[in-house]
Amino acid sequence: MKKNFTILLAAAAVLSACGTEQKKDDAVALFNGRDLSGWQLYIEDSTKNAAEEFVVRDGEIALSGTFGYIRTETPYDDYRLKVEWCWPDSATNSGIFVHIRQDGIWPSCYECQLWNGRAGDLINSGGADSEEYRSDSTRMIVAKANPSNEKPQGEWNTAEIVCQSDTVTVYINGEFQNRITGISNRDGYIGLQSEGGPIRFRNVDLTPLN
Repeated sequence: MKKNFTILLAAAAVLSACGTEQKKDDAVALFNGRDLSGWQLYIEDSTKNAAEEFVVRDGEIALSGTFGYIRTETPYDDYRLKVEWCWPDSATNSGIFVHIRQDGIWPSCYECQLWNGRAGDLINSGGADSEEYRSDSTRMIVAKANPSNEKPQGEWNTAEIVCQSDTVTVYINGEFQNRITGISNRDGYIGLQSEGGPIRFRNVDLTPLN
């Protein structure tokens, strides 16, 4: 028993050092609520300082809207990701990236669109493809299945993205919105996009499925 307890302590120390914290029901908090440990910052405008544009404020990730993103330092596969987002000012544009394989302003990944009125659209970005895209090359954007169910500016929304095997499924505020299959990128980094206006994120939690 003492040996097992020592192993658990060592595992907890590793998670803390990586900027993640173990939560109940096997979920891992990718954002620790204090700083951006475990995340890398990318910004398009080289005249701006990413560390000033993408910050932690009041226990939340605050992205200014200048074009870029933050992404995990660790790649993941087969997981359920839950992220809360809120527009502090006017609702504009942003996204959640999964399975980032190559960085860039348009990274190779799948984007769960958070654009106002279109939350739940899925974008095949930067060369990442899917069965839906291969069957119709005009479908770089796979439209959401149901009417918009986003909450008003100032209120918190929840995106739940399930990445399992060759499929990505999206729920917005608990309602199914989209699914793509036969994906080419089956693992990669997770990212939060800054695009067009200030946005806040909190409770970025990942539950492994395997």
